[in-house]
Amino acid sequence: MDRPLTSTEYRLLIEHSPVMVWRAGLDAKCDYFNATWLEFTGRTVEQEMGDGWAEGVHPDDLQRCVAYYLDHFGRRQPFEMEYRLRRGDGAFRCIFDRGVPYTDDSGAFAGFIGSCVDVDERRRAQDEQQQHSREQLELARDFEKWILAIVSHDIRDPLNTIQLSAHVLSRTSEAGAPARKQAEVVMRAVGRIQHIVGDLLDLSREREGSGISVDPKPTDLRAVCQHIIEEVRAIATDRQITFDCDADGSGAWDEHRILQAISNLTSNAVQHGKPGSPVRLRLTGDERRVAVEVHNEGAIPGEVLSRLFEPFRSGRHHGGRGEGLGLGLFIAKAIAVAHGGGLEVDSSGGGTTFRLVLPRNAAAAQTVA
Repeated sequence: MDRPLTSTEYRLLIEHSPVMVWRAGLDAKCDYFNATWLEFTGRTVEQEMGDGWAEGVHPDDLQRCVAYYLDHFGRRQPFEMEYRLRRGDGAFRCIFDRGVPYTDDSGAFAGFIGSCVDVDERRRAQDEQQQHSREQLELARDFEKWILAIVSHDIRDPLNTIQLSAHVLSRTSEAGAPARKQAEVVMRAVGRIQHIVGDLLDLSREREGSGISVDPKPTDLRAVCQHIIEEVRAIATDRQITFDCDADGSGAWDEHRILQAISNLTSNAVQHGKPGSPVRLRLTGDERRVAVEVHNEGAIPGEVLSRLFEPFRSGRHHGGRGEGLGLGLFIAKAIAVAHGGGLEVDSSGGGTTFRLVLPRNAAAAQTVA
């Protein structure tokens, strides 16, 4: 049968514990410190009594430490905090302090009792790890900038040369000739690579905080949607792609960027929709806003939906911008935000709908923002 500890045993346990122990009465002033605390600070119990212990707290931590302690004492709530306490040799060490309220034999609140441990080595190791992580992150950012610089300059130049040569070869070859067909294949491949390069540069602008730049001008959104449908139909010959226009498509947007966003959404619908199922585009709106909806059959898994607009996580996109990089939805949303709008998604058992919402006048929306 277990025997409760006697008061003497409790006292010996506390006095010889490797943990620093303190106690405070009803006035929140300390009236007890165990031998371990006194050995650490190198001070006498008389020096530590009352508020004397606070003399050893680092000046930069003192106000925060005392305020936190008094706040929890007044509310009679347990607390945990870290602060730097001067050791007997003068060195400041990081201390983890936990205090809890206690009661007397009658159950009445009697003050607080606390225990402290030296966590300086652990804290230093954490700080060093965080510093190492920051340095590695900075190196990764520098590497990313270096790669993007190569992509934007060193790759674009030879691509332009390849595209020009293929274009010349296509024009100088007879219709139906093998050389002309191969030249057209090369030009399409170059076009896809140029799209990927453009997406990478857009990603870089977003990550650097400059955002995607837009130049709003009068644009007919109906014509933009029809142009995209014609392009996608030429690639996805086995899919029915329809367009319903329920609103006026005129407004002020960056036509190239809006074309890019809707093209990304439509290509995504073709790629990830149920094979052979139709893809529907719909234009709605009122005097202030318009919305382009892109619907396909098939639902997005919940674990994917929560991270859908993150770069490199939305899946592989074949046949459209961002092929293989998962940047299409990320950039489509960035384009919408740059116009003062947004991109919404609704996915259920009946299918998935992306809704690109834009103010009629993007320039005015940017000014208000």
